Amino acid sequence: MSVKFGIQIPSFTYPNHPNENVYAVAQRIAKTAEDSGYDSVWLMDHLYQIVSVAPEGDPILECWTTLAALAAVTKRVKLGTMVTAAGFRPPSVLAKMTATIDTISNGRLICGIGAGWCDYEHKGYGLYFPAVGERMKRLEEAINVLKAMWTQDRATYIGQHFRVENAVCFPKPVQKPHIPILIGGSGEKVTLRLTAQYAQAHNIGGGLPEANAKVLENLKRHCEALGTNYDAILKTRLTPIMFAANKAELERKIKRWKPAGISDEHFTARTLVGTPNEVAEKLRGYVKVGINYFIVSFWDVDEFEPIKTLTRDVLPQLS
Repeated sequence: MSVKFGIQIPSFTYPNHPNENVYAVAQRIAKTAEDSGYDSVWLMDHLYQIVSVAPEGDPILECWTTLAALAAVTKRVKLGTMVTAAGFRPPSVLAKMTATIDTISNGRLICGIGAGWCDYEHKGYGLYFPAVGERMKRLEEAINVLKAMWTQDRATYIGQHFRVENAVCFPKPVQKPHIPILIGGSGEKVTLRLTAQYAQAHNIGGGLPEANAKVLENLKRHCEALGTNYDAILKTRLTPIMFAANKAELERKIKRWKPAGISDEHFTARTLVGTPNEVAEKLRGYVKVGINYFIVSFWDVDEFEPIKTLTRDVLPQLS
């Protein structure tokens, strides 16, 4: 399978465009990515900005309404969530929302979903945030509700935490049999089992190639146990990238773009840095262990040139 790139927009803070509407800049990012050959555009699902990206009080647009807007101004790229928190919305309502966006986009939506981890967001918005074991059970039930609502004329699913009875959801999604589901995370016992059982795509959020290989081995083991097709699951990896021609330029960029409170070492550990050739070499390490789809972000994305550099100078080296 050939390597593909998606772009994530995790931040709506754009220092190079201080007086411009944040959605207008995000729209330009999405359209630039589409014009540059990216396969997809992704948004985080957070109600507050997370401090590993930018200060908590910085702007962040609600992901699903923003995806609907982006669906209307793009033509080709897929649109997805990286990943939506199952506890933020009733799954029946999320099913209606996603079916609507798949209709607006004419079948370009990917529903990335996870159990949710950000306790203070849930608390701040008055949302229930149980212990991780219950969150995982709720995630599985939410997936079943989504699939029922997307595929049944009158959906019925009776679970311990969620239920729908003869629920109507029309129009149905354009994509058949249903909108692709992506599950993010590396939890060996539950997350990877849910991926093997329900998902069409899986995302690994970080780690070295050797660690990613171990996650994929565990995913394959779950697929074998459940009798599902491991090869049919898209294997994705989420990573920031920062291009720099030399060490001095890299140091200047880190000083400008690194979030407050994060060390240089932590920043460079989670970000692929270097020249286009150096970044391509690092990405090849992940391709070798089975990653075939990279969902990238750029700290300096509002300069727009890094978006183009990746597909112009890096992607040809991975083909």
